[in-house]
Amino acid sequence: METSKKRLIAVLFFLVALFLSGGASQGAETITSIGNPTKVNGGDHTNFPVFELPIPEHESEKSYLGLSGTGTFKIGQINAPVLLIEVFSFYCPHCQRTASQINEFYQRIQERSDLKERVKMIGIGVSNSAYEVDAYQERYRVPFPLFPDESIEISQMLGVKGTPTFIGVKADGKGTQKRFYFREGGFQDTEQFLAEIIKLSGLK
Repeated sequence: METSKKRLIAVLFFLVALFLSGGASQGAETITSIGNPTKVNGGDHTNFPVFELPIPEHESEKSYLGLSGTGTFKIGQINAPVLLIEVFSFYCPHCQRTASQINEFYQRIQERSDLKERVKMIGIGVSNSAYEVDAYQERYRVPFPLFPDESIEISQMLGVKGTPTFIGVKADGKGTQKRFYFREGGFQDTEQFLAEIIKLSGLK
């Protein structure tokens, strides 16, 4: 019964969010929905901040990221030279509307044998609980792992001001990672976005 109540509350939140055009994410005055405006920064190539995320429970997600066991992991443990992070919010109507496009971007990567093991994706739900992140993933059938950032600590470390935001991270081969891409807002063309990530990350 308690689970049913939680699911009903989550559905109600989704319905309310669909009627919001640009409201702030719940509990986060510094994180607002961006919508159509886009700001792209090629990345400053500084060291990427160190933080930990929970190791996924599903074996398929562990395998995708090259992880095992339980507990937490750091970005540097993901088995790929390039990582694309989508910072989203359960309550962001722009994230909801573009979810299918993000899923298509993921599929384009998976369809290319030269990319699917070299480019991985994760999502971080700013101010979202684990329950909200799971509900978002189920509702929009997101195929890559999503993680909660309920305290907003990680999003602030990443310099995120709004959702959605896309961050490209590249392993430097020396045990650290560097940011090569930072995009506030969505993208218009999936192929163009993929070409941009390939070019700026240095992948051939």
